[in-house]
Amino acid sequence: MNTKNNSNSSLYESMLAVKNFTRSTLILQHVIADDMGLNVTDAECIDFLQEMGPSTAGDLAKATRLTTGAITNVIDRLEKAGFVKRAPDPDDRRKVIVSFLPKKHSRAKKNYTALADKVEKLFSRYDEHQLKFLLRYTQELTEIYQTQIMTIEKSGPYADI
Repeated sequence: MNTKNNSNSSLYESMLAVKNFTRSTLILQHVIADDMGLNVTDAECIDFLQEMGPSTAGDLAKATRLTTGAITNVIDRLEKAGFVKRAPDPDDRRKVIVSFLPKKHSRAKKNYTALADKVEKLFSRYDEHQLKFLLRYTQELTEIYQTQIMTIEKSGPYADI
């Protein structure tokens, strides 16, 4: 089958490229986490904390879709390793606020900075119109993924609980 000018082939190749990109992203997350001496779940929780700022364990559990028991174990490991600290919640003494401590994050920062530099170099080759297309494409693809997450969660094994 000649696929050079076949639009279905381009569609398939585009979908395969997205799959390969997401797979590469997952592998990169594992490699960076391993370089930090962490598992990928713990490293991703650090990333969430950096974006969210100081947060309760419950808020972090919701954001990561981990159970409260699992997030407590993650926070215990991260605190022991020096990546986060707990402090009493001034508004509710039953809760603690978890904060990211950047001092131990230098290895990951080095890796992410190198990656960001390469992505910026790639993006600098595109004009404003192309960058807006890439932004819209990424936002729409993210929305598709988020919708799929919610669909699976609603129909998953715990949907009737």
